[in-house]
Amino acid sequence: MRKTAIILSLIILFLIAVEATSVNLAKANPAPLFSFPTAPIKTPPKIIVTSPVQNQTYNTTVGLSITIIKPEIWFAIGVGHHSDGSPINQSFVNITSVYYAIDDGEPKNITMHDLTSVWSTTPTLTLNLSTTLPLEVGAHTLKVGLEADSYYVVRYTMNLSDALSSVKLYAEAVPVNFRVATDPEIQLEYSLMIPIAAFAVTIATVSLGSIILFKKRKR
Repeated sequence: MRKTAIILSLIILFLIAVEATSVNLAKANPAPLFSFPTAPIKTPPKIIVTSPVQNQTYNTTVGLSITIIKPEIWFAIGVGHHSDGSPINQSFVNITSVYYAIDDGEPKNITMHDLTSVWSTTPTLTLNLSTTLPLEVGAHTLKVGLEADSYYVVRYTMNLSDALSSVKLYAEAVPVNFRVATDPEIQLEYSLMIPIAAFAVTIATVSLGSIILFKKRKR
């Protein structure tokens, strides 16, 4: 009887130790690494420059507006749940810098922040950035690009610094050509466009009148 009680006590102590170890593992490794890719993702995001507009003329103040759309392959959605029931989502790529260059000049970084952690309840699917471009009068070419870290698993361990590695990922938008002019130049362009448009309307009206007159005479 005494031996049975000792055995039961040992079993209970063992189960308590196993449960405590499981809790510690859950805290140390809150989400599985199995959804992480085993090779770096090389699919670039889509960079859309909404301002300036291609072949447009501006005054000396030009705003730069960018939208970055991340591809679905960058994420694993709903791989688990936190203790409060909120979903665990994983992001495999972190954008570290976004930059622009004018006329093949030195790139300038745009202030931005992407990921705080590769695990997130609400992952950032798109980034919207804006700044002001200091420009001189004349024709310009704008280039926009980004750098990112693409994470992938190299070994399954609770220490993330040992489990994950990363490589650099680069992407660029389609170059934008535009022109900066002074206010008088812009006004001159519009003043020239108005007579041209009026002339085109006059030609169209005369042509239509000639066709109608020709048809009447045939009758």
